[in-house]
Amino acid sequence: MESHVTFTVANKYAELDRIAAEVAKFCGNYENLVTLENRLLLVLEELFSNTIDYGYAEEDPSSHETVIKLSISENTLHVVYEDDARPFDPTLARPINMTGTVEDRPVGGLGIHLVTTIMSSVDYEHIESRNRLTMKMTIPT
Repeated sequence: MESHVTFTVANKYAELDRIAAEVAKFCGNYENLVTLENRLLLVLEELFSNTIDYGYAEEDPSSHETVIKLSISENTLHVVYEDDARPFDPTLARPINMTGTVEDRPVGGLGIHLVTTIMSSVDYEHIESRNRLTMKMTIPT
């Protein structure tokens, strides 16, 4: 049983299916990860969608790749999400106001809110022209 997996996806929406398959395969190896699979997938889908939608200049014709690493140690799932998009530190995003009606809230920010709420910790680095999010999720025993 693999205690870690690394995979690279092209920055295209069609790759969401591949991300889902990789997450399902990895989580399926661990009985206690099955309950976390949907939350992990939601985090990765939000990050990936934001990378595609906001990470690159519209006129940028080149293809880009995102590297995702999943690993387990003790009771912690470790996730590294790395891309070459514009520098963006989601840990500095302003908290969104979850009170009031949906109509009263400004558009945007909910994806980052979900990521920081679902994961136990989220750390950001910008290294060698790459964004790297290192995240942890506590696995229930």
